Amino acid sequence: MPENHEIRILPPFQFTFFDPNAKSYRTLQGPAIPLTIRPSISAAAPPVPTNATAEAVPPPQDDIIHIRARLDPIAAAHPPLVRQPWFLGLQAFPALAWLGLFISRKHKEKLANNPRLRRRRDAAARVREGIRELPGHATARRTEEFFATVFRMLQEELGAVLDVPASGITEAVIEDSLRSRRIPQPTLSELHALFQACNQARYAPQRSSEELSSYIPRVQKVIDDLEQSPL
Repeated sequence: MPENHEIRILPPFQFTFFDPNAKSYRTLQGPAIPLTIRPSISAAAPPVPTNATAEAVPPPQDDIIHIRARLDPIAAAHPPLVRQPWFLGLQAFPALAWLGLFISRKHKEKLANNPRLRRRRDAAARVREGIRELPGHATARRTEEFFATVFRMLQEELGAVLDVPASGITEAVIEDSLRSRRIPQPTLSELHALFQACNQARYAPQRSSEELSSYIPRVQKVIDDLEQSPL
């Protein structure tokens, strides 16, 4: 839009480009365009006087942000991870896991290189299973099954202690082999009594639950004494 009516001509337009055919720059120029500008006949409407106060014009916003005189509150800084207990404990987990695996491996190697120790562990597991079965036999007054379990437990434990087949264990083994291993005399006497009770159960009448239950702690005590005997 022309800013005043004194402008009479639009200057010619020029365009310069490189002509690849002529291998030189060329300039094109158009003709000047004459202009006829007439002043506008419409005048601006006079302002209407009113009693309303003019709204305050907000000052122009400055593009430059000045340095703040007061800083905003800063969030509390947390201590670094190396000073937090949970992080230090987490670093110890790989070492503890490695130590557990190392101990487990050494234990397996020890069992693999010691057949007697491995047999005693297996016998102890079967004895614990028999101990769990005895209360049920006693409650049901199954005398034959009760003493058969006791006899099998004694065979398993004595076979592991003496390193002989469990099926060949009899009462005679107590005198022949256990005395040389320094087994206490009360334990030997209790073993004699339990073997005799197992033999008599084949011919004796059925016993009461209380009488059968009284044998359980005696069997447990003898088994504990035998397990503490040296290899």
